[in-house]
Amino acid sequence: INDFDITEIENEVVAIIRNLGVSKRIYANRPKEADSASDFVVVSTLNGVEDMSAYGQCVIRVNLFAKDIDSIKNGKKLSVMYQKLRSGFPASTRRLLFDTEWNILGDTPDDFGFHVRMIRINTTIKAI
Repeated sequence: INDFDITEIENEVVAIIRNLGVSKRIYANRPKEADSASDFVVVSTLNGVEDMSAYGQCVIRVNLFAKDIDSIKNGKKLSVMYQKLRSGFPASTRRLLFDTEWNILGDTPDDFGFHVRMIRINTTIKAI
């Protein structure tokens, strides 16, 4: 049985995003109260990890949140965050191989004063 620790995988992606300066606030799930923040990022794995013996497969979900301005989407902030993420995100790390064609689900209001740009990245995990 391979060791595909979801927390380790998420932490590796969090470190990448932190180093790119996308946001100072990066979480593993949506914080209940983030009213004072102008932006934050949530990184998680979607539906766990599939063990394929020699490697694993998962989908990393990166949600970029930007606080609305006057109840309207702050598209400029979301674009800046996205461009920082896209321009520096690697194709691979020590153990992870990332698909370079991301699935972007769009900008959606979260009903808490933020809009979120949802990104899904297919990821292969080296077992060795």
